[in-house]
Amino acid sequence: MTQLFRSLIFVPGNNSRFLEKAKNLQADIVCFDLEDSVPDEEKNNARKLIQSALKSRQSYISSIFVRTNSPKSGKIPDDLKAIIQKGIDGIVIPKVNNVAEIIKIEKNLLLLEKNRKLKPIQIIPSIESAEGVVNTY
Repeated sequence: MTQLFRSLIFVPGNNSRFLEKAKNLQADIVCFDLEDSVPDEEKNNARKLIQSALKSRQSYISSIFVRTNSPKSGKIPDDLKAIIQKGIDGIVIPKVNNVAEIIKIEKNLLLLEKNRKLKPIQIIPSIESAEGVVNTY
């Protein structure tokens, strides 16, 4: 059965105070952000903070997703290596323009899930451009 998500709250991944406060948010999904809310020089720190937050997954009342960087950024492999672990329910992939981008990420994700003995992790692609809309149909 498909789960219906009605509310999704983004939390900057580089802000430990916000990650801590997110434990009590009553949204369907709390989404730790690695993309737009995190400056480039803070990406590695954000990955580490998110890793730590995922280790205390039982403290969160919502489903936990992580928004990666965009496919064109070249940062997704590093994002996935850092965040794919026990405690994550899914990922949000921003600025998806075509199915090839999703397939490439999914292959990487499946390998990490297998190697780390994890249950399947959900993917929410975010279509944010005319190209993405056109390629949806």
